[in-house]
Amino acid sequence: MSRSALKEIVWPGLQDEIMSLRDSVAFLEGRLAASRRLAAEQAGLLERQALELGACKVELAELKARAGRGLAPDARLAQQVETLSGKVPLSWVRSTKAVPFANLGDALSPLIVSVMSGLPVAHYAFNSPNRRLAAVGTIGQGQSAGTVHFWGTGFDPKRNATGDRSRGFTAAPGVDYVVHAVRGPFTRRALLAAGIEAPAIYGDPAWFLPRILKPRVEKKYELGVVLHISELDTPGPETGSVTGQPRFAGAQDYGVHVISTYHEPSWSGLVGKLQEILACRRIVSNSFHGLLLADAYQIPCLYFPNAPTGLKRFDLEGNYDEPLNHRFADFYRGVGRSSMFAYGNPSSAPTPWEEVIAAVDRFWEPLSFTGEALFDAFPLAPRVAFSEKRWPVDDEAAAALPW
Repeated sequence: MSRSALKEIVWPGLQDEIMSLRDSVAFLEGRLAASRRLAAEQAGLLERQALELGACKVELAELKARAGRGLAPDARLAQQVETLSGKVPLSWVRSTKAVPFANLGDALSPLIVSVMSGLPVAHYAFNSPNRRLAAVGTIGQGQSAGTVHFWGTGFDPKRNATGDRSRGFTAAPGVDYVVHAVRGPFTRRALLAAGIEAPAIYGDPAWFLPRILKPRVEKKYELGVVLHISELDTPGPETGSVTGQPRFAGAQDYGVHVISTYHEPSWSGLVGKLQEILACRRIVSNSFHGLLLADAYQIPCLYFPNAPTGLKRFDLEGNYDEPLNHRFADFYRGVGRSSMFAYGNPSSAPTPWEEVIAAVDRFWEPLSFTGEALFDAFPLAPRVAFSEKRWPVDDEAAAALPW
């Protein structure tokens, strides 16, 4: 058979087979491409799942670490909140008929607890038999009944629930003390001496106020003097009752503004008082929270005790020097200070304001305290994160707090 004849017979079959093979190759290439896409998608899914698993492991490790340190949200307190239809039972010194004003430091307790928990608060007396929380203020020694959870609270080491100063602080027989954090090591020392367990977690919740309120305020005064309420002749937001004291003679001539920590018992009253403090370029204070807030807002400041005139350096290690008030010693030692500067001046003598201003400028140093351990010790599930620089506050909810 000739080659041409053979070609005519074989070639069409070969062409059909080649086309079939090409179709098979195209089909297999399509399958391979689909398999590769599926493999890539599965690899991406596995990668995402691995990342999520890693994040879960980190979160679990953090929760275990917190639980191991006793820092997990307290189920018993959470149950009490649930019993109260979502209100946090809280003890603090609020306004009364006898003193119809709020004191700035005390009033920060319901605000900060409410913002951190995302819940309203209910006021509970110091002698309430119910489980409750105590936070801002030197109020630990005054609790006389019930189960009290303490978070950043101060205790007066020289007083107990009856006010007896003869023996110093002793545990009240009707109180179950549950301590999550305290203001500082001197409070902790008093608790341990009384047989009450307390972790070495320090700080005052008022430190968190700049995360909640940070209004822009024009600086109007060279120096603000934030008074302790004991320095007022008459309780109230105004300071006219002290202007006649020799200590404050000539204050206005040097741009000095005297500030009472009392304010109207309302949200607007608290904001207004804070703005008054923030309007000062410097602060000196015999009020603990006056000084703490200055430091929290990074306003140059010094302690201003009723003491012999002049610059003083108080030792905070081991014990603390008199006449340094225990509140200052407690907090500032707890945030890592080994000493603190002050400018003393007795109420009976004029203050050399230029020297005071110069001392603030020379000796103030900002604190490196962050408050993270205190935040972690909050005994309820927080609705805010420590990593957030600003914590949202609802004006209506804040106005509804029991000031």
